[in-house]
Amino acid sequence: MPLIRIEFVNVSQVEDFYEQLEGQLELDYEMGHSLDAVYDVLTDTEGTIELVWHDAGFSRVALGDWFLRVMDVLNIVSTERDDLTVTLD
Repeated sequence: MPLIRIEFVNVSQVEDFYEQLEGQLELDYEMGHSLDAVYDVLTDTEGTIELVWHDAGFSRVALGDWFLRVMDVLNIVSTERDDLTVTLD
């Protein structure tokens, strides 16, 4: 199975997160911009996923409560998949 590495950089708006996720997964379709869509895409993607969020402290401040909500989703997915890791840099 392939290794998929997703790197978030300079995420200061919610749209930055969605655009970077969508672009790096190279989806054949437009992903919905909701946390449910994030869950669906990450649980349905085949292969090992390594997710690295650079400057996560900056994003936490810029995104406020939404950062915590997206981290909840990422943590749920990582408990359901033993081949997904999330690293905050």
